[in-house]
Amino acid sequence: MSASSPVIYVRYNIPEKYIEKIKTLGATVLFEPWQFGKEEPEVHCDLSECDVILTLGLMDPLTIRNKAPKLKWVQSLSVGLDALLHEETINSNLIITNTKGCTSIPIAEHTVAMISAFARGLPAMLRNQQTRTWINTAIKDLDGATLGIVGYGEIGKEIAKRCKALGMHVVGCRKRPSITSSSDPADEVVGLDEVDNVIKNADFLVLALPSTKETYQFINKKKLKLMKSSSYLINIGRGNTVAEADLLEVLTKQQIQGAALDVFEVEPLPSEHPFWEQENVIISPHNAYYSPKSMDRYMDIFLENVTRFKEGRELLNIVNKDLGY
Repeated sequence: MSASSPVIYVRYNIPEKYIEKIKTLGATVLFEPWQFGKEEPEVHCDLSECDVILTLGLMDPLTIRNKAPKLKWVQSLSVGLDALLHEETINSNLIITNTKGCTSIPIAEHTVAMISAFARGLPAMLRNQQTRTWINTAIKDLDGATLGIVGYGEIGKEIAKRCKALGMHVVGCRKRPSITSSSDPADEVVGLDEVDNVIKNADFLVLALPSTKETYQFINKKKLKLMKSSSYLINIGRGNTVAEADLLEVLTKQQIQGAALDVFEVEPLPSEHPFWEQENVIISPHNAYYSPKSMDRYMDIFLENVTRFKEGRELLNIVNKDLGY
């Protein structure tokens, strides 16, 4: 795999300065941004020599692949590859890379904000402010509270690092718990076979799971009923890892204290969805990943990968298409 002068089709509206940086690497750039959420546009460029596509794997199913017979590599500007990974791409020789690691810090900061908001009663305070009601709200100490992180990877480690500074006891839960180091910020790292215990003991349960066949509706009625009645759920992973109807039921019955949700089964979240009405729910529009530095981080990886692609070296962040991440 090498190309002295790669032809790159860009389907995401990246700033012009990055287009120029790509060109300085000796690449030919074809630029037709797709505003994701709107109907897929027609391709007007000649993709017969295209060997690289830069797109958003979360939204782009790559139906245009047949127009690019020489395509070798797709760089996704999202970590999630919900649309991009399907039978055709999985069974192909196509190399797919993503932006793993670029969003870990902003997602961790967002998660800490949600944990702190619930602990200090901010949702209730903001409602009271609107009605000019002076009344105390329920408060929970973070010092000594237990945080369970299901899907403990790079994002989980950044969350753990910050929550340890708040005096929390952090338990990570992941598929391969043996891959640890002495510098790991969590107090414990356990396997998914112990996930029920993690859920039972957590005062705050954070979901950072990828979207795979195994994680589809991983958090369902059975697992939600294991949670403490005083606990909170925070999902910054993938929307389809939670059975939303089951979550709505336990929230409505106040069987858990609340939930902070950044991701949903359907996005944007429909205006008629009952989650909007729940006083014990904080909704964010799938922007936990966002930072003013996000695009710089994404493009640093892509520019490095373009150089590696030209030189025939292994790319950064190659996705295991069978695992889905």
